[in-house]
Amino acid sequence: MSVIGVASMKNSPGVTTFALALATTWPGGNTVFMELDASGGELGGYFHLDRNTGIASLATELRRERDPDVLLRHTQTLAGGQEVIAAPVGPAQAHAAVTALTTTLPEVLRKSLGGITLVADLGRLTDPSAELAASMDTVLVLARPRLADLMHLEGLAEAVPHAEIILLGPGTYPPSEVIDALGVKVRAHVAYDPVFQGLIQGQYRRTRFARAARRVAAGLAKTSRREGAA
Repeated sequence: MSVIGVASMKNSPGVTTFALALATTWPGGNTVFMELDASGGELGGYFHLDRNTGIASLATELRRERDPDVLLRHTQTLAGGQEVIAAPVGPAQAHAAVTALTTTLPEVLRKSLGGITLVADLGRLTDPSAELAASMDTVLVLARPRLADLMHLEGLAEAVPHAEIILLGPGTYPPSEVIDALGVKVRAHVAYDPVFQGLIQGQYRRTRFARAARRVAAGLAKTSRREGAA
């Protein structure tokens, strides 16, 4: 099971939207999108999901059962067919659920789940989400290519050695300068798209933003297959 985390270091420049786009455009599908944002989820409000099914119910079951199939018992299906495990909307409940998962979910993520790729929205990369990031194969950190945003990425290479950067929108610094300054791979520079928020609502799947997410997903999928073969 490949596990891809998506996060930011300071603010949240489209983390949920990009993570969801990544999951929905992954080659071959077969993905589960998981909200692990300790500040509260967004999907439940947008899609009117069942509040009793999600990371909170998963955290409860994982206390006694660590089989990876447990994940599939806590998913809900969006209108477009994407399987999701949503976080509670309330920050207190979300923080409690993510904190509980730090002691159980990493063990589950090390096991195979029938070729499924898990894409996780980590929100801001602080505890407890940062603890979960350590057990993921790759963590994509979104940032705008501006000095005020990039300053918050200092130390990222040491804190999250398997992190890669996604630059989002216009800014002063090109990928080559960001790599030289931070020592972290820039996976892609994604153009700002004024309608990309519609992705969260199941719309605009053919925007520049969606196409960029599809390219990133294809590249990550190839890397995962090579590592699996090795």
